[in-house]
Amino acid sequence: MVKKIFSIAMYSIRQWVTDPRIISLFVLMSMFVWNDFEVIGDLTGITGIKTNPLIFPFFSSDPVKQLILLAGIVFLFSDAPFINKNQPYIIIRSKRIPWVLGQILYIIMASAIYFLFLMLVSILVLLPHGTFATDGWGKIINTLAQTDVGAQLKLQFGITKEITTFYSPWEAFGFSFLLDWGVACFLGLLLFVINLNFNRMLGLVAGGVILFFDLLVTNALPPTFYHFSPVSLSRLSVLDPMGVSLFPNLTYPFVFFSVSIVILSALLVVSIKKTPIEITSEL
Repeated sequence: MVKKIFSIAMYSIRQWVTDPRIISLFVLMSMFVWNDFEVIGDLTGITGIKTNPLIFPFFSSDPVKQLILLAGIVFLFSDAPFINKNQPYIIIRSKRIPWVLGQILYIIMASAIYFLFLMLVSILVLLPHGTFATDGWGKIINTLAQTDVGAQLKLQFGITKEITTFYSPWEAFGFSFLLDWGVACFLGLLLFVINLNFNRMLGLVAGGVILFFDLLVTNALPPTFYHFSPVSLSRLSVLDPMGVSLFPNLTYPFVFFSVSIVILSALLVVSIKKTPIEITSEL
């Protein structure tokens, strides 16, 4: 059964190669990341000082940038439950439970691939100007965190002092990936549940509300509301690693995403037993 589930997930991944919709998403997101990171490369060229290239945690901690990155996730999974002309044969051969477990695994794998790809792009942009041999974050990042040089260069995201203070570059990079992976899985599974039990329009509306709720909390609501905003929990700069404020601590989002993923997966398994699956030849 495990092999069957993995095969179903890999089938969906392989469809990316011939899907213009998915290819366009990855190209556009690559351009989005590349364009914003080039400014830091320009600064290293001016100063002659190489930078640590593990800067993606600052990018994904910016509320607007993270909203756009996760809008890509909503777009990627908006067609859940991923029914196309070949799926009826897969469902008949595999049965419903292995099929839905395969789709859940697909969402988990696709979420990881999406963010690993974009994080790799962010490193490649800076690689000609970067080095992993910096002392901590290095002079470039520390300067951007402690001065207004970024604003002068029109850098489109903030280099926050909170991240440089509490995390090493590899710690921040690792935590950022896990948080992004968690929220992407959460959004993908939530869209799957809503689309399967209701309709895709409602799923898109729910996804949009969750994305923009982070901006509402950031600009208008008290810090306690960050606990109820999945997108906010994926932004490393929001978290309080010391656990001494009203902001979520570092453990909270991992518990939140883990429990949510288990619950949403269980709902999908229950739903697939009684929900009729509408087969269409084209999405």
